[in-house]
Amino acid sequence: MNQQQIRSAIGVLADLFYSDKKNQELAMLTMEHYIDDLKMLKDVRTVARELENLQAFSLLAPMKWFDMKAAEEIEEVLKGDVSFRRKKKRLDQTTGDLLVL
Repeated sequence: MNQQQIRSAIGVLADLFYSDKKNQELAMLTMEHYIDDLKMLKDVRTVARELENLQAFSLLAPMKWFDMKAAEEIEEVLKGDVSFRRKKKRLDQTTGDLLVL
């Protein structure tokens, strides 16, 4: 999914999840379709950015039911955790230990 599609999908999910309880089953089925069939969580950085833009952070909890790893990565991006970024490795010159930066 591209950025505009992800923005639209998150908007639809927010509307469904935040509305009355009658839409909860539809919300879950829609999320399942977006995640499993349309691969919405493939680009976690874009999803994180759109969750933040739309202030739809509560969608992370149901996302975890479908893809825990991707949802946790999205949380890391939202927290600004540098450990999510690619880690650089080098040898410590004094001890010879492998360091992860």
